[in-house]
Amino acid sequence: MEKNGNSAIWSPGELIYSEGSDSTEAYLIVEGYVNLETSDGFKLNRLGIGEIFGETSLLLGTKRTVTAKACDQKVIANIIPKDYFKKLQQTDKILSAIIRKTQVRLMDANKKSNQLANEVSELLSSIKDHGNEEDELATRIAKLRKKVAEINKATSD
Repeated sequence: MEKNGNSAIWSPGELIYSEGSDSTEAYLIVEGYVNLETSDGFKLNRLGIGEIFGETSLLLGTKRTVTAKACDQKVIANIIPKDYFKKLQQTDKILSAIIRKTQVRLMDANKKSNQLANEVSELLSSIKDHGNEEDELATRIAKLRKKVAEINKATSD
C-alpha cells in the first residue's frame, strides 16, 4: 500500500488486509474494485466506487472480520480514521445502535454464506464420489435450501 495524504493506493491483486488483523481505519473507494473474502478464500462481495469497507471492525471494536484484496486494477480509496467512527457513535446513539445491529447481521450473514459454500463444495464432492445416490442428494439439497431461506430472512429483517 502506498499512502498519498488522505488516500491509500493498492496495486492490482494486492492484499489490503487479512481476516483477524488489527483495524485502524476504513476506506471509501474512489477508483477500482475490492473483493471481500473469508479466510478460506470464499468471495463474499465485490465493492466499487463510492462504497466503504473496513468499517465493521471499527464499529464493533473487533479485529478484521474478512480479508480485503484489490481486484485486477489499481484501487484508490480515501482513508477514514478510527476516530471518525468513535465520534459518530458518540454523537448519535440511535444511529450508532442501528449501524451496530446492521454490522452484526452482516457478519452473521457472511459466516452463514461461507458455511453454505463449504456445504455445496462437500455436496459436489459427494456427487462425484458416489455417483447418483438420489435420496442422499435430495436430503442435502433440501437442507441447503432451508439454510438459504433462513439467511435471506435474517438479512431482510
